[in-house]
Amino acid sequence: MNPSVGIIIVNWNSYEVTSACLTSLRDCTYSSFEVIVVDNGSNDRSGDQLKQDYPEVTLLKNSENLGFTGGNNRGIEYALESQKELIMLLNNDTIVTPGFMDPLIDTLRTDSGIGAIQPKIMFNQERDIIWNAGSEYSKLWSLTKTKGIGEKDLGQFDKEGKIPWVTGCCFLVRSDVVREVGILDDRFFIYYEDTDWSFRIAKAGYDLWYSPDSKIYHEVGKSNDNRDSFGEGNLSPFSHYVTIRNHIFIIRKYTKGISLMTSYLYQIYKLGGYTLYFLFKKRFRKLSASWRGALHGMFEPLS
Repeated sequence: MNPSVGIIIVNWNSYEVTSACLTSLRDCTYSSFEVIVVDNGSNDRSGDQLKQDYPEVTLLKNSENLGFTGGNNRGIEYALESQKELIMLLNNDTIVTPGFMDPLIDTLRTDSGIGAIQPKIMFNQERDIIWNAGSEYSKLWSLTKTKGIGEKDLGQFDKEGKIPWVTGCCFLVRSDVVREVGILDDRFFIYYEDTDWSFRIAKAGYDLWYSPDSKIYHEVGKSNDNRDSFGEGNLSPFSHYVTIRNHIFIIRKYTKGISLMTSYLYQIYKLGGYTLYFLFKKRFRKLSASWRGALHGMFEPLS
């Protein structure tokens, strides 16, 4: 019998995007899964509209936006309570291929030492261009890196294998492992929460895996259409805040020895570069957010 899977998709004011993902899941060939849509405090009634148009999904509603972590945690808790054997986090801006589930689950069935696994992820707009073909991690600088991003897919990343962290874009994990290591850390809200979860799973003794035989597409905007959204470039000040803060959280939680010193030196170098750039560009909100992120990353309690 196929293991049951709870596929968790977080929606926040994004009917069109989430709808495309749910439509692609209707063609999934795997036989035993439940789609759990967590509406993360949407104010446009998109959650209700999704439930109306996709009655097969389970809709959970949060009263406010709890971030990527809080939204997914609501779904994870539901999946655990409903005794799903596997749990998948799936970004709402993805399009899946019909057979994407089977290679992932076959690998988990074959090797009980693998705790979590991800597929090969391509850009949706340019489907021969890689978005994520696994991961790397530099302990010296505490830097995460995505393999293959922006490269044309010529089969150069078609070998499955162990990776240091699994992307939260499509993260399939054993429920027993989640019960052992815990759910996502809500302090992260968004960004680096997948790295933290991966490291906790690896610390518990499980491998993290990449399967190129499974493929999905990610709707990543390459244009500058949202340049005017914040008046200070593409990324919001909040994005800079959480990215800097959460990166320092990762350093504090997992980095030791000489790498601790080199990682902090890199953070000082990075913050100095941001400071000069934002001063030159007169992006003072981003400058303030970056420094607040660094201070909170250093001094907020982690336990």
